[in-house]
Amino acid sequence: MSYPKTIKIYLVDGKPDGIKTAELSNWVGKAIAIPRNKLKDVKERKECNQPSIYFLFGKEDEKSVLPYVYIGEAEILWKRLITHESSKDFWQMAVAFVSKDNNLTKAHIKYLESCCLGIAKSISRCLLQNTSESALPNLSESDVSEMQEYLDNLKILLASLGYPILQEPATRQDRDVGVLLYCRRKGAIGIGRMTNEGFIVYKSSTASTQISDAVRKRNEHIISSLLQSGHISEISDKLFKFEKDYLFNSPSAASDLITGNSTSGWVLWKTKQGKILREVEKDKLKN
Repeated sequence: MSYPKTIKIYLVDGKPDGIKTAELSNWVGKAIAIPRNKLKDVKERKECNQPSIYFLFGKEDEKSVLPYVYIGEAEILWKRLITHESSKDFWQMAVAFVSKDNNLTKAHIKYLESCCLGIAKSISRCLLQNTSESALPNLSESDVSEMQEYLDNLKILLASLGYPILQEPATRQDRDVGVLLYCRRKGAIGIGRMTNEGFIVYKSSTASTQISDAVRKRNEHIISSLLQSGHISEISDKLFKFEKDYLFNSPSAASDLITGNSTSGWVLWKTKQGKILREVEKDKLKN
């Protein structure tokens, strides 16, 4: 069960795209977001001279649909980020998590790193740039409980800062999220639903390989990225298959890819009973 939460975000340099810290009320953890070009400005900050788990965010190029992410741990955050400044090109933003009471140990952050890597791999909402595995260290039962609570809050703050890479999208079984919807055309069948973040298309859905000129450039761009990330595969000369769930920005973006045409997802996505998505959403407003 989720409870209401208060998040305090502090703009260190007064700019929304600059250095910022984020805290949850009644939690000992703290996040700091650091643009790459501001690294020199955080050298003396307390948060940057502590043990930390951190995330590097960026894109390899403009065609990337999913963000590129590196997940790491550091005993002294600033020193580790400086090594990445010269060794990793893709990233533009670092988001790190520390303890306000300076109580995170090396074993704690290794545990958090291993958990975050496992979650990110299973959810597939980013393209991980880590080249090696991270084994879980041995922690006491009480430490594991504390780190699991830390992890839950970390995921909330990370998503609130605009990086929901550890948030699991709604599954097919989540009936309280909304009804399942279907999109059928050209032999392709998409299955998905509306969520708070956008429109999710579920694993095993199919999409047409035949693309009209109206959406060719956009679809080919997305298809290339989804093939690269393993979200889809080509199962015949007519169909792609979704190997993983994928979250689109809108129902129309999803139906455009499924059908290979320019469409209105609000009309094309329908319930099993034939009610279009626009009517489903109107009914929600009435209730």
